[in-house]
Amino acid sequence: MAQDRPDIPAALKRSVLVEAGHRCAIPTCRQTPVELAHIIPWRKAKEHAFGNLIALCPTCHTRYDQGDIDRKSMFQYKANLEVLNHRYTDIERQLLKAFVRKWQKVRDICPSVPLKDMDGFMGFGQVRIYADMWWTVANLLDDGIVIFREEGRRELQIQDEQRNARVVILTEKGREFLAHWVAAEPL
Repeated sequence: MAQDRPDIPAALKRSVLVEAGHRCAIPTCRQTPVELAHIIPWRKAKEHAFGNLIALCPTCHTRYDQGDIDRKSMFQYKANLEVLNHRYTDIERQLLKAFVRKWQKVRDICPSVPLKDMDGFMGFGQVRIYADMWWTVANLLDDGIVIFREEGRRELQIQDEQRNARVVILTEKGREFLAHWVAAEPL
C-alpha cells in the first residue's frame, strides 16, 4: 500500500460497494469495475471512514485525482447516494438510472436538448411498466417524480391495455431531480 496505508477493512469496503451498487457512484457513469477512493485524500485524513470513501470506476477515480472532478461534487455524489438508497427501492433507482441513460442517448443525438425537454424527444422520456406493477414505483409516484401518462389517442390505450402496460413519465419535478443528481447538486 502507498504511504504504509493499511488495507480498508473488508466490512467497510463491502458497505461502500453496496451503497453504490457495485458501480461507479457518478450517475452519468455507473461503470464497473470500481475502486474505492478517499474523498479527502488518505495523506490528509489518515483513516478509512465510510463517509470519506466512495466507489469510482478507474477512469472517474483518475479524473478525481487529477482535479477534473472537484471534492465538493464528490461529497455531493456521496450524499445523494444516501438519499437515493434510503428513500427509493432498487427498482425505483433502476428506473431513475434508465431515465438518465435515455437522456444521455438523447444528448448523443442532439447535444443541445436539455433534460427538461427530454420527454417530448422521440419518446425518450418515458418507460413502460406492467400496469399491475405500479407499486414498484410507489415512492417515486408519492414524491411526484414520475406519473402515469394518460393516453390521448384511444388506439394507443387499447394497445397498452392488451399488453397490460402503462407509460411512466418524468414530471417537471422529476426532471429537476435528475438534473440535480447528474450535476452533483443536493437532491
